[in-house]
Amino acid sequence: MGATVARPRCFGNLWRGEPSGMVPRMRALTVMTLGVVAFACGKSEAPDAGLPVDAGFDAGFDAGFVAPICLPDAEDAGADADAGRDFSCRGRAPAPGGQAELVIKGKTTRAGLQRAPMPGIQVDLLTPEGTVLARTLTDDAGLYRLSYDAGCRPVAGEVRATHPSPDAGFYVSYSVPEAPWSHDRSGLELVLFDSSSRSLAAGLSNVTLVDGTAVLALTVVDCLGNPVEGVVFTTASGMGAVRYISPFGLPSAMLTSTGPTGDAVIFNLPGSSAEVIATLDGGQVVGQRVVPVHPDSATGTFLSP
Repeated sequence: MGATVARPRCFGNLWRGEPSGMVPRMRALTVMTLGVVAFACGKSEAPDAGLPVDAGFDAGFDAGFVAPICLPDAEDAGADADAGRDFSCRGRAPAPGGQAELVIKGKTTRAGLQRAPMPGIQVDLLTPEGTVLARTLTDDAGLYRLSYDAGCRPVAGEVRATHPSPDAGFYVSYSVPEAPWSHDRSGLELVLFDSSSRSLAAGLSNVTLVDGTAVLALTVVDCLGNPVEGVVFTTASGMGAVRYISPFGLPSAMLTSTGPTGDAVIFNLPGSSAEVIATLDGGQVVGQRVVPVHPDSATGTFLSP
């Protein structure tokens, strides 16, 4: 596990963000994925379906605000000489500690060539077991703010965006951090796909979707959070159809490794998790982890050394 916790982002129609294990650094990065289809120490919220909705929406993103850190951060990894790529954090455990209050902010949008904000979307912070830690609704601009009393501990889990009406035809969207959140997170965008946009993404990828399987959007980064070009993704099970994202932000069946943005999408993943392996230069492993996935949904995440 690298020192930098990566962020989900998107190709023009998906997740965006910045490393969650360090002070946020905003930069526009893109990944396309399918969306059938990234503190007052002590008490914690009671995890139940009756959690109150947080109505304190912000007028915009506050990328510069970072809540007090309960424990000191580990020093950043130094660079090593590998064509300008920093893999010096390979094998290093994530820094301990976290914030008293963890705040995750972002927006939800509708997939398409023009992403429109989606108000009234339910956004949840979940444990790996699916227990709801915090819940809110997006405002008229599609913005949301999740707040959780983390007790100065890292918070594992996922962020989930769900349209409140099952008849609306939108699929659920998830974002999974590469390691538990230990800092505030701003600018986390989740994109909801309907049947039309889902079919478009699959058509561009030359993939026939299988009902009941999951889609996983991935970005491979080095220890400094920079995307790595030339990476090949595989799964331990051999399942799933891998497509790499071109510099134009579209998936291609012709590409055989990641482009400048380090992005890829894996379609038709069965089960509830996928072990993903990223290799470089003929077999050098630069990232490997087990990622939770969900049937008929899309999940975005990152891999680092």
